[in-house]
Formats: sequence, C-alpha cells, structure tokens
Amino acid sequence: MNATAISDIIEVECATQTEVKAEEEIHAETRAESLERYRQVYKYLAKGKYPKSLTAIQKRSLRRYAVKFEVEGGCLYYVGPKKQEKREVVVDPERRRQVFLESHFTEIGHHLGQKKTVHRIQSRYYWLGIVKDVVDWIKMCEICQNAEHKKNISRKIRPVKAETPWDVLGIDLLGPFPETTRENTYILTISDYFTKWVEAIPIQKKDALSVARAISSVYYRFGAAKNIYSGQSWDFCDEVSRHLCERWNITHRVTSADYPQYTGLDDRTYELLKATIRNVVNEKQGDWDDYLDSVLFEFRTSVNSATKYTPFYLMFNREARSASEGECEIARDCKGRDTYSVKDDSIAEFTAAIQEQQNAVKEIVLANMAAAYKREKKNAKRRARSLPSLTFKVGEEVFDGGTNTPLKKQKKSHFMSFQIETVLPPGESVSGVK
Repeated sequence: MNATAISDIIEVECATQTEVKAEEEIHAETRAESLERYRQVYKYLAKGKYPKSLTAIQKRSLRRYAVKFEVEGGCLYYVGPKKQEKREVVVDPERRRQVFLESHFTEIGHHLGQKKTVHRIQSRYYWLGIVKDVVDWIKMCEICQNAEHKKNISRKIRPVKAETPWDVLGIDLLGPFPETTRENTYILTISDYFTKWVEAIPIQKKDALSVARAISSVYYRFGAAKNIYSGQSWDFCDEVSRHLCERWNITHRVTSADYPQYTGLDDRTYELLKATIRNVVNEKQGDWDDYLDSVLFEFRTSVNSATKYTPFYLMFNREARSASEGECEIARDCKGRDTYSVKDDSIAEFTAAIQEQQNAVKEIVLANMAAAYKREKKNAKRRARSLPSLTFKVGEEVFDGGTNTPLKKQKKSHFMSFQIETVLPPGESVSGVK
C-alpha cells in the first residue's frame, strides 16, 4: 500500500480512533501475515504455547503484541495497550462482510456514509484494514452511489454560541413524502447545536400547529431550550410560538434564522441525514414513519465530526449499548452499577465524578467545535472560489424545484416559478437604493 492510498484512507477515520488507526491502517504486515499473527496470539493467550517455528526474538515480539489482546469465551478480543477497549477480532472474510451488512443495510443502519459506517463497525470489531474494506464495500452499494451529493452555493459561515446541551435548537421541515397509514407526509427535524442530538418527528401537515405540537412533545421529554431557530418565515415562526403558548402554556419564541446553518448540523451530516431518510421513505413507502427511530439511533451513536463525541454520550454521559452486545457485557455493566446503589456516600462520590467528567468533556467539545467552525469557514471560502456566484436582476425568473420526491409520488405539482421584483419601504425610490 503506497503513501497516497494510506493518506486517502486516513481521511475518513474518526478523530477519536487515532491510536487504533495507526494500529490498523499504518501496518506493514499483509493480511495473510496478520491472520497468522492473530492465530499465534490466540494460541499463546488461550494455551500459553508458542508456535514451534518461532525464534527467541519472535517469541518476545509476540508477547509484546499479545498484551493488546485477551481471550474470553473462546473468542479473541482487542483491548488496546491501556486495556480500555474490547472489540472482537474478526478473522473470517465472510464474517467481516456480514458485519458490514448488519451495520450498513439493516433497519438499524440505513445506508450510512463511510465515516459513520466505519465508526459503527470499529467500535465493536477489530481487523486489519477495516476502513479500506468499508470504503470498497460502499463503492459497490448501488443506493449509496446513486444518492445525490449536492454542491453548496457560495455562502457565509456564522458561528452560533451553544455551551450546554439543549441550549440552542434548530428545526427544519422535510417533505412532502408519500402518505403513510398514519397520514404523515412531512418530517420535522430538531437538532441540538451542542450535542448534535437529532429528533425526526413525522407530521401530517406542514402548518404551524403541527410543528408546535411536535416541539411540545420534545419539550416534555428534554425540557425547554434557550433558543430555537428555523429557516421558515417570520410569520410562520410567530404562529408556532403562539400555538406553543396558547395550547401548551409554553412561553417560547421560535426565531427565523437568516443564515444557512440554522439546523445546528454541518452540511455533510445534514445532507447525509436527509439522504438516509429519503432512502427509508423509498424502501418503506406506506410505513416509513415506523423506521425513523432506527435511522436516528445511527446518528446519535456515531461520532460527530465537529464535537468528536457521539450525541448519545453528550446527552446521557454514557455510550449506548446495542442489542447485539453479549450478555456478559450486560451482566458486567449491571454489576458495576450495583456498586453505586449500596450507600449514599457512594452515590455522592459517583455524581461528583460524573460532574467533573462532564466539565472536562464540555471544554473539549467547545474546543473541537471552534476548530470545526474554522475548518468549515476555510472550506466555504475554497468552495466559493470554485463555484459561480449567483446574481439576479429585476425581471428575471427564478425556478423552485421543490423536493427530490419523484413527480408520480406527489399529490400535486410543487414546481413554481417566481419573478424577481424590487421591494422597498414606503416612500423610498429605486434610485435611492445602492
């Protein structure tokens, strides 16, 4: 593998996997040699024996390498140099392929992109060349290759200050989609600026009352946010705020945002979320609203490129456990929790440790988000140089293509054309406008 290939693979690695990345990708062994090495490690750990062909130097090297592994229940696990991980070593190529299929295609993994698929596999399994395998497999996925990857129009990047979970939220409306058995045709997305936690709530109509009802359901689960931004008009946002106050006694103002990042997610993540939702809608049609939670679970449990943490961890101060994890891990986790339920002083110590950890994580997240903003701003400037600027003149017509929903699936045409006009305050003339 040449240096260019290694560089390309490293670009799609999760930032939190730096040590693992060096172990798995920048490795001189061939896969055949790696397979034999895993067998040697297993034999040494399980039976305490060395292969007969090894020299004294090779035995010493094997002992050093085996420190990163352990055997449990007849399986070999990678635990890392500091014993802080536990990932199953997958040797069989067919088993590796099955792991990918379970993470990428099943109802819990709806055609995720490279980074999120890699993270999902890499958090539970270990083998040499995980990233390259995932990239190659995704290249063979017809749905992923046919998904649209739109270039953004040149625009300015504005940071939004969010220092705690549920501090600032962004909402957006997606649709119309084919009507489900519950008569849902739209989706309201709600994103937390700090944790990047995402909600996707199916609604029947694209009106202020439906949006207010969806916001209230989230409010009663997580509490109120300080600010809520939307890309809708001021009149629409005012009507949503009025419904929240009159019907649910929630005094909260939804504000119309004049900048493109009102969703709270970076462009790539939000485009991936929308593409994933569209894939689910196309596959499930009449009952797509039953499968949104599984889509959201993937995004909530994948490391975010800006924060370098999973949204689930930032919301609940722990990582989510998947249904596929073994009973031994569940039992071990339960046993650990029991130690904090015996004495009141143990509870106090535990909560103090959690608070200290949260404060430390908060500082790291804020630093990561600041760095991500600088990268996004730099990338936006680079894209602006390569994309043509859009300018309109009075009298020209602009065309709105609506959503990406196929025409045959729409109840009526959502394609409209508009003519550019100059709108001025009373008493001001065109000649006075600069």
